[in-house]
Amino acid sequence: MASTVEAPKQQKELTYRYIATTRQGTLVKGNIKAPSEIAAERLLVAKGYIPEHVEIAPSMFSLEEAFPTLFRVKPRDVVVFSRQLATLLRSGISLLPSLEILQGQVASSRAFKSTLGSVINDIRSGGSFSQAVSKYPKAFDEIYSRTIAVGEESGNLEMVLERMADYMEKRSAMAQRVKKALTYPALVMGVGVIVVIILITVVMPQLLGMFASMNVELPLPTRILIAVTEIFANYMLYIVIAVAALGALLVWMTKQPTGKRILDRIRLSMPIIGPPALMSELGRFARTLSVMVSSGLKLQETMEMLPQATTNMVFRDALSKVHERLLLGEGLADPMTHISLFPPLMVQMVAVGEESNTLDFTMGVVADFFETAAEEKTTAMVGMIGPLSTIGIALLVGFIALSVLMPMYTLTGAFG
Repeated sequence: MASTVEAPKQQKELTYRYIATTRQGTLVKGNIKAPSEIAAERLLVAKGYIPEHVEIAPSMFSLEEAFPTLFRVKPRDVVVFSRQLATLLRSGISLLPSLEILQGQVASSRAFKSTLGSVINDIRSGGSFSQAVSKYPKAFDEIYSRTIAVGEESGNLEMVLERMADYMEKRSAMAQRVKKALTYPALVMGVGVIVVIILITVVMPQLLGMFASMNVELPLPTRILIAVTEIFANYMLYIVIAVAALGALLVWMTKQPTGKRILDRIRLSMPIIGPPALMSELGRFARTLSVMVSSGLKLQETMEMLPQATTNMVFRDALSKVHERLLLGEGLADPMTHISLFPPLMVQMVAVGEESNTLDFTMGVVADFFETAAEEKTTAMVGMIGPLSTIGIALLVGFIALSVLMPMYTLTGAFG
C-alpha cells in the first residue's frame, strides 16, 4: 500500500513594517511580506540591509487598533494556556504540535489566537519559544519570557509553565478581590452624588426660588442651600470645565513619570488607602521573587526585572535602588534595611533566605503573609468606606430636606 505524504501547511504571509540601514549607513523604511518576523529579518539581511526594527504593519482600519482594550489578551487566557501547554508537554507531545493544538482550541479570544499564530510562525522559522513570546509583551511580559527561557535551558519547561500559571493566577485573583470589595462603596457614592446633583440643579431652584421671593427671614441652612444652588445655576459651565480640567490633569499626571510618582507617593501615605496598597506591593514583590528564583533565574537577573512587576513608581524606585546595591556586592537584605518601604519582618526573612540558600521558599512564605494582610486590610478599608460614604450621603440629603422643611414651618407660623 502506498503511503500518503501529507504536504506541509502553507504559512500565511503577513505584512511587516521595517526600519533598517544599508551597508553604507543609509536609513531605509518600508514594508515586506513574510510568514514571521524572523523570516522578515532574514529577507532584509538577504537584500543587504541591517534590520533595526521590524513589526507587523497595522491595517488601514481595524477594531483592534481603534479599541485596543476590548481586544487585548486577558491574563486568564495566558494562565489557562500555560497550564494546558504544561500538561501537553508532560504527556510527551513536543512544543510545536502542542502550540498548534492549543491554537485550535482558543475560541473565546481572537487576539490571543492571533498572537499564538504569530508565535507558532516564529518557532517554525527557527526561533525559540522564549524568543517568540518576548515579541508580544502585551500578552507575555518580560518576566514570563525570561522565566520561560530558563525553563528551556534547564529542560524543565513544563514545571516553569506551571509555576508561572500559579503566579499569574494568584496575582490576578488578588486584584479581582480588591476590585470586588471596592465595587459597593463606589456604587453607593456614585448614586448618592448623582442624586444630590439632580436635587441641587433641577428640583431645588424652583422650590427655593419661592422661598427667596417671600419677605420672611429664612433659616441659615436654607440660605446656605440657596447660595449653593445659585452657584451651580450661574456657574455650571465653569464648574463642568473645572472638573474636566482637573480630571484631564490627573490623567496627564498618570502618564508622566514625575506626576505618577507624586500620585503613588500620596496613595501609599494616605491613612486608610495606604496600608493595603503597600501590603499588596510587598506581597507581589515577594511572590515574583519566589517564583523567579525557584524557576532557576539568578538573583541579579531577577532583581533587574522585578521593578517591571509593579506599576507603583515609588516601589519601582525602591527596587531599582536595591538592584543597584546588589550589583555592588551588598546582597539583598542589607540594601532593603535602608529603605523604609520594606518592613523589618520582610528584611529578616530575606536575610534568612540568603544565608540558608532557601530564598525561594522564604519568599513564598512572606508572600502568603503579606497577601493575606493586604486582603484583610482591604476588607477593613471597605468596611470603613462603606458606612462612612452612606452616612455622608445621608447627612447631605438630610441637610437638603431640613433646609426645605424649616422655611415651611416658618411660613406656617407667619401666616398663622
